[in-house]
Amino acid sequence: MKFRRRSASAAAILFLVCVGLLADGHVLPVAYAQSKMSYSGIQVERIGVTPFFKGRYGSTIGDTLTCPICQLDLDPDGVSLIADRVLTDYVHEALRIRYGDKVIPLKKAQEAYENLPKDESKDTPLEIALKLGKELKADFMALGTVWKYREGAGGAGASDRPAAVAFAVFLVDVKTGKTLWKADFSETQKSLSENILEAKGFFKKGGRWLSASELAKYGVREVFKRFPY
Repeated sequence: MKFRRRSASAAAILFLVCVGLLADGHVLPVAYAQSKMSYSGIQVERIGVTPFFKGRYGSTIGDTLTCPICQLDLDPDGVSLIADRVLTDYVHEALRIRYGDKVIPLKKAQEAYENLPKDESKDTPLEIALKLGKELKADFMALGTVWKYREGAGGAGASDRPAAVAFAVFLVDVKTGKTLWKADFSETQKSLSENILEAKGFFKKGGRWLSASELAKYGVREVFKRFPY
């Protein structure tokens, strides 16, 4: 009995020491992916990425797809000028890992997007993605919106203001116009003392504050773990 009590006490002390040692560390958040679509097998032959849109609309992520682009709510202080390009690159990279050469080169998609006639007072992100998909002769198009992309302040060791990123990703069928999958990610990096359960993420990233780009890359990676195709 004494041995058991001592073992339990030692374990408790070890736990408290670990918490104390890690209390000043910082961790990665948990990605939140939301998708209630019904999945059926699809055969990808040609898939592309629409450049990300900035802003969101409505109370659910799906609302953003069907509102005119001009109605997207954008906080210029909370979204970096490079946010759309960074997220577009990371989503393209995630699709390349899955589909290889079936993914349309990003440069080609961007050039087609620039030349595509657009009326932001009427066109919705979904309509633009479908138009672009037809122009590129794609079967499926990924598109997304980013409404938060704030760089941290204070450096990697200690931050007065941690990085924050929020975005949504969608997959649409160019032929039918249907949304096949959707997911979102919205996080501000937390310190380990705020969430001890995230110790694994802390060690995984070397125990430091992340840049907005690193947090965005992490978010895309986590979201695509739930990608069903």
